Amino acid sequence: MNTVNHIANILRASAALLVTALGILFSADDDESEDRPLGDGSDRFGDHNFRTGRMDSGADPDGWYEEDL
Repeated sequence: MNTVNHIANILRASAALLVTALGILFSADDDESEDRPLGDGSDRFGDHNFRTGRMDSGADPDGWYEEDL
């Protein structure tokens, strides 16, 4: 009977570990960097604005651009 309880405890612990691992794996936040728009206002094209750390049209009056360095 002791062996049966020991095996049952191992199975319960294994199931709990598996559920926890799957919960962590599938609860990870989705990287939204690929969801940014590609049109006007996108930070995927233009000049790098060192003040904001993003790409823009290069027209920010307070922005620092490569030619300003």
